[in-house]
Amino acid sequence: MRFKTLFFTLALACIAGASLGMNLDDTFHFMTTLVVTSTPVGQEQSTGFYYQHLAPGDSSKTGPQWRAVQNTWLVTNRHVILPKIDGKEVMPTTFAFHLRRIDGNKLRWDPITLTKEELLKRARFHKHSEVDVAVVDVHDLLINKVKGDGKYLQWYSVSPDNFAGQNNINVQASDDIIVIGYPRGFYDEVNLYPIVKSGIIASRWGTNFNGKPYFLIDAKLFPGSSGSIVLSKPTDLVVKDGQVCSAKEKQFAFLGIFSGEPIKLERPVELEGMIITEKTGFNVGVVWYANLVEEIISNGESLTP
Repeated sequence: MRFKTLFFTLALACIAGASLGMNLDDTFHFMTTLVVTSTPVGQEQSTGFYYQHLAPGDSSKTGPQWRAVQNTWLVTNRHVILPKIDGKEVMPTTFAFHLRRIDGNKLRWDPITLTKEELLKRARFHKHSEVDVAVVDVHDLLINKVKGDGKYLQWYSVSPDNFAGQNNINVQASDDIIVIGYPRGFYDEVNLYPIVKSGIIASRWGTNFNGKPYFLIDAKLFPGSSGSIVLSKPTDLVVKDGQVCSAKEKQFAFLGIFSGEPIKLERPVELEGMIITEKTGFNVGVVWYANLVEEIISNGESLTP
């Protein structure tokens, strides 16, 4: 088995986007990572993905160009970092995300594990606690890791350049989307690739569903998908000002962060001495808008001990 490797130095912390030669398979498979949250009652596996800020491009040049990476964050759900035990949010004992390390002719997960104290310094949340999005500053952790003696597969990050409306990509209700993540108990454990699932936008795009900054997707997903990235279906054709425009390589928009399925709790029923509460699902998923990541980075709140 042959692997593509990417070596970094602190002086050359730059990234080439898909238009600089990275195909969509690489992009989709390397932007996400396995996340493991440990608490006194056990471990939970979820998904996270990388988000970055790039230095401005050289306005005197046209076409793709190298741009310095100014910072990198891991994005996931609030409930992934702060799981609930007995209905109350708790700080995990450890929180880990992973890089894909080349070990001989095999790949293995190499965890980057944060203690409770490190997480207090690095994690940020939206000022409204019901927003189920969190970011963790991981830039220095990634750079220090790949500066060591190990060989790692490259990773890819989305940025504000990928927001809907950029690259002339706009979306609306019924448009196709994809969700990339690590369903618990089922993903490619040999190549360490995530699962890419499809669906459509199920509510009006740009509208806060039930007054909250999320939209709905019609997609059947599974436990462990929390924190998955949601993208528009890649395309190489768009219509702008009535003209059909094409791209050399397919483009996509970063739409949001998946956090689970809305559940309706029915009135409890007593049956043979037991109280049973039925749950009704709707086969739709909640996706928090992508711009919330920028809100959290700019004005988010840190954890308190």
